[in-house]
Amino acid sequence: MECMKEGLKLLISRSDKEQNEFEKYNNMLVLSRIRLISLANIFLSIFWAYMDWTIINNGADHIYSVTLISMHAISVVISAMFLIFYRWVICKEDNKNSRIISIASKVYVFLYILFGAACSINSQRYTGNIYSYIILVLIAAIVFTLKPSVMLFDFVVNHIIFLIGIGILCNDLNLLLAKLVNSTVLAGAAFLIGFIFYRHRMTEFFYRKKLRENEENFKKLFYANPYPVFITRQKDGKIIEANKRAYKLMGVEAGNLDSFNGINDYIKNDSRVALEQELKEHSSTFNRIIEYDFNGKRKWVTANYEIIDYHDEKCILTGIMDITEIRKAEEELSHYASIDSLTGIMNRRMGLKKLEELLEESKEEFLEFVLCFLDINNLKFVNDTYGHSEGDRYIQTLCSMIKNKLDEEDIFFRVGGDEFIIVFSRKNNCQAENIWNKIKKQFDENNIQKEFPYNIMASHGLFYFCTGMDIDLGHIIEKADKMMYEEKQRLKKEHQTKHSPASDGIF
Repeated sequence: MECMKEGLKLLISRSDKEQNEFEKYNNMLVLSRIRLISLANIFLSIFWAYMDWTIINNGADHIYSVTLISMHAISVVISAMFLIFYRWVICKEDNKNSRIISIASKVYVFLYILFGAACSINSQRYTGNIYSYIILVLIAAIVFTLKPSVMLFDFVVNHIIFLIGIGILCNDLNLLLAKLVNSTVLAGAAFLIGFIFYRHRMTEFFYRKKLRENEENFKKLFYANPYPVFITRQKDGKIIEANKRAYKLMGVEAGNLDSFNGINDYIKNDSRVALEQELKEHSSTFNRIIEYDFNGKRKWVTANYEIIDYHDEKCILTGIMDITEIRKAEEELSHYASIDSLTGIMNRRMGLKKLEELLEESKEEFLEFVLCFLDINNLKFVNDTYGHSEGDRYIQTLCSMIKNKLDEEDIFFRVGGDEFIIVFSRKNNCQAENIWNKIKKQFDENNIQKEFPYNIMASHGLFYFCTGMDIDLGHIIEKADKMMYEEKQRLKKEHQTKHSPASDGIF
């Protein structure tokens, strides 16, 4: 009863337009099944002829034999006529043909059940069985599922005809009652089965319709999206759908995805493994910063990923926003925020940050370095005598000479004014002093060439650090600064010994 209630509720809840749409679909489905039954009936006509001949030779009643042969002949003729009708009707798709199909389906199903009733009534003359009626009623309920009101009419009318015919030809009252009860129960069960099939077919129809509508809406949103969107197969990363913005971002022509590899091949940073793992665990991930390289075009994007079912495959829906220009601007700002504008080397903030990172690293593994505190000599003299622009040139030249002698892993930054720090990474005092001597030698060679009207000079102080030393960054710099100051004072005294006291200002 609950099934009947749900089925009736489903029928009532649909509008006339939806009901007509489903009926048109259902009638075409029934029509195609009638075609299959008609073909089967024509192919079995030889078998029917053989069976009729066998029954007649076994001494069947004349009326029974004539009726049986006539019914089989009529069924073959009707099947052939229907096949001709079917070929004609499928070539046209207008409202008038829809009504013709509906009428033809209803008439055929009614006659189909009637044929079963007539066969079983005729069988009372020879075998007394009602199998034909029962079988065809069940086939009609399962295969030719029409509107419940139509099926109810067909079953009731044909069952009344069947009961009347059986009542006339069956002389055994007990056997008659058994046939009436059994056939009525089976007819009722057949109607219930037909009703259930009809309800499921209607549910499936509207479910598929909803899926198609959702897919159409999805496609509209997908292709109209102002941001790049594409769909990739989860198993191999192959792009199977992309909107215009995505084509433009990837630098390929619309529709030309066959030559485009799996999207994972274009992820250039180490986030690919993490991305796949997160999708595996959560089926989606949002606002990820990903770097892509599309055929040499580097792109930074903010990406959202979600696993979806698309065309019966597990796929990844990806929506991205190109932030390449924003990223470039950030990198440029970061560069300017960490670089000294005059010398092009790191500024104090970035240099001290690198030193702090180096000290943290030394807590986990053995590490040694030499910090060199550097002060440019006679910079004030150059500024006062030749102007600040020449002083800037002096600083730039000295920094360029130093950079040429440093390794890639070394750190070199400006503390401020005429003070600089060099960190000779993974070197001891002796190695650091050797490098400083090479730098100083370059100063001397330049001074000999008299490229500038003044000498390029600098004082330095070294402090060696290695893992295990209990000292902080401030004290390291302080000790190197003290060593630098001592050297500066020594050089000043040496210079005073060789020159007049009036030249003190050059230091």
